[in-house]
Amino acid sequence: MNAVLPVLLALLAITDASFCGFRVAAGRDARIFKSDFYRSAIRRGMGRGIFTTAVVGAGIAGACLFAPGLFAQLLVCAQAMLWVLLPYATLTLVGMGVWAAAEADARTLASVVVLGPFTLIRPWVIAAAAVVGAWKAPGLTAALVTIAACAAQLALEPWLNVGMRARLPAVGQARP
Repeated sequence: MNAVLPVLLALLAITDASFCGFRVAAGRDARIFKSDFYRSAIRRGMGRGIFTTAVVGAGIAGACLFAPGLFAQLLVCAQAMLWVLLPYATLTLVGMGVWAAAEADARTLASVVVLGPFTLIRPWVIAAAAVVGAWKAPGLTAALVTIAACAAQLALEPWLNVGMRARLPAVGQARP
């Protein structure tokens, strides 16, 4: 059980980063067929999510080397955070499943009822997970590490937004 919680949180963070990559790209390409553009955006989000998760994980591993007992404290925080994150992640994945497998009307319903509102509440869910994790933390260091890890996750979407711009398909030269 000790290794499952950090791995589960890492998988949730990388999945969230992939969705962030899609959200940042959505609406920025004027082409009709955008699947390649969206796949690229999802890969970009996933790559930055893997990088961020690795940096946070290395920082936590380093902190655990110098603070005996910190890992056990962080497991308590992780377990508390999962009570907030797992219901949100489950409903988001169900919404994505409906969106991916259904016809146009059901896709619209999934977007309007689940995916749109869940995009808006994402920062609040991560902040709530940070608060719950820090509240349950047995020590101050574990609380600070929990808050820092959640802050890194919140910074992913703005980081992905840097350098993104609206993309228009190439058109011929203007006629005089």
